[in-house]
Amino acid sequence: MTSGKTSLIARRGRSLTSGRKFNADELQLMLLWFLNESPAHGYELIKRFDALSQGYYSPSAGVLYPALAQLEARDLALAESSGKRKNFRISPAGRNQLRQHADDAQRLLAFLKHAAKKMQWKELVSESEAAATQATGWLPEFIQARKALQDALLPHSDSGHAEQRRIAGILQRAAQEIRQTPDNR
Repeated sequence: MTSGKTSLIARRGRSLTSGRKFNADELQLMLLWFLNESPAHGYELIKRFDALSQGYYSPSAGVLYPALAQLEARDLALAESSGKRKNFRISPAGRNQLRQHADDAQRLLAFLKHAAKKMQWKELVSESEAAATQATGWLPEFIQARKALQDALLPHSDSGHAEQRRIAGILQRAAQEIRQTPDNR
């Protein structure tokens, strides 16, 4: 499995584009997370991805079943035939793998949930900011501040090293402060 620092999420940034969302290791880690909750067959797992991400991501059968076969081959999941379907459950080795990569799994799940909220916000905000806030929990000023940060950074993409270091310091201090602030949901 990949480390959180080199994951596809870290490499892709915050883009919500179509196409490949996760690499094979990340998909397998998320499958272990779902199987740790309860055993499931492939179609049920596809529906769980879809529900968690509110339609942002549901792996195709052509992606999902090879990933499940890999988990089974690596003894991370066990499959039991049930009629025409295979029911998968996490193995003790799979639970251990999930424990070892718990932070990565949480980042992947947070990304899916964030993508779902972002899509929901974009869909609803044109009708009403209040409806978008109600559905996502995001305040308009939170969205505006995020956009302001992106707008402030954009003109500096060609800045020299000294300016990049100055901006990096500002962003690192802000990230540290955000991480240290208690979550007051």
